[in-house]
Amino acid sequence: MFGRKSPFFYVGGRVEIRIFMRQLNNFTALRWFAAGMVLYGHSFVFVGLPEPLFLGWATLGPLGVFVFFSISGYLVSQSWANDPNFIRFIKRRSIRIFPGLIVCILLSIFPFGYLISHLDGANYLEHSATRGYLTNIFLYTTYYLPGVFETNRVANAVNGSLWSLPAEFFMYLLLAILGVLKAKRSILTGVLLIFVFGTIFWALKAQEMLVIYRTDARQVVICGGYFMMGVLLHRFNLADFLSAANVIGIAIVWLCLSRWPTVFVASSYVVIPIFAIALGIGNTPGLSWLSRFDFSYGIYIYAFPIQQALIYFFPEINFLIYLLSASIFTIIMAALSWYFIEKPALRFKPVQQTKILPSIS
Repeated sequence: MFGRKSPFFYVGGRVEIRIFMRQLNNFTALRWFAAGMVLYGHSFVFVGLPEPLFLGWATLGPLGVFVFFSISGYLVSQSWANDPNFIRFIKRRSIRIFPGLIVCILLSIFPFGYLISHLDGANYLEHSATRGYLTNIFLYTTYYLPGVFETNRVANAVNGSLWSLPAEFFMYLLLAILGVLKAKRSILTGVLLIFVFGTIFWALKAQEMLVIYRTDARQVVICGGYFMMGVLLHRFNLADFLSAANVIGIAIVWLCLSRWPTVFVASSYVVIPIFAIALGIGNTPGLSWLSRFDFSYGIYIYAFPIQQALIYFFPEINFLIYLLSASIFTIIMAALSWYFIEKPALRFKPVQQTKILPSIS
């Protein structure tokens, strides 16, 4: 009577109502938008134009990443609350990240890099950098494939978007550790403040990278604050207060703070997650429909190499044609990744062991 596809689910002698969040919110559409911001912002860089600034503060690419981290913190915090088990939590997150990433890396090496490299096939395949590119599978980031995109404006970078994945996975580990330690909301707030102050007083001012596991620690600090604010929005149940009036009021106050750059940047750690979650928890028919097509991760990981390839083959291409072509090819690859790699992999997610809460992919 109560099958897994039913809106009711039998648990421990009682009937629970299962809520299918994918069908009731705008989060997938918002992730599409964030991935699109990254693609759009990078397009200017690849053709040699200045990337647009949002309110004279952040370029669109990083801003899209901040939205991603905000959403991730909110939804992943729910995933932990649903089943607070370290091993199952990390398995779920790994299943969401690695299958799509592994295929993307393998395709980047062959046939993508193989066909584009100016080296002959044998030298390309035998080159140590070709084997070295496989380290991306372990989030040990490298951007270079031998002979690929050496003459592009953004030279020698096959997939510059990969930098954020180690930072994202680090935040998963941090959240899981805090969860195992049963950290209270005050502790989580303290962690958020560490990221915010670390951003203002170090990450934005440091001239040199602090590289740990081939990841710039400055970027982990900058993005980590948005993730933690998403976590706190869930833990404090603040989504209940994100009415249209409240969000508009917060936006007005934030704009008024723009004359004080340090305060404006610091407050973005509150405002951007609030905007993202307020839009995400809505149920707009035209947007929530996209929940069936969760291509955002594929868009994010495939856009950069596709954009690089287009500018490599057509260096004088018209910007609008370039943007349209890059978007079409990227969405096609993202769709293939979702239907043939990511979605099938989700079948292997560990079964929930505790109370029934909204499922988070």
